[in-house]
Amino acid sequence: MARFEEAENRMFNVKICLKCNARNPPSVTTCRKCGYTGLRYKAKEPRG
Repeated sequence: MARFEEAENRMFNVKICLKCNARNPPSVTTCRKCGYTGLRYKAKEPRG
């Protein structure tokens, strides 16, 4: 995807809350904004 490994990690190595769509660090278990436990990793490949 990205040219630089550092940029790719910064862009894709995050968890997205399924309830409020907030970006969270990869190590958390609950959302920082709403406290919801349903988190997914950001998709690394485009859909379609």
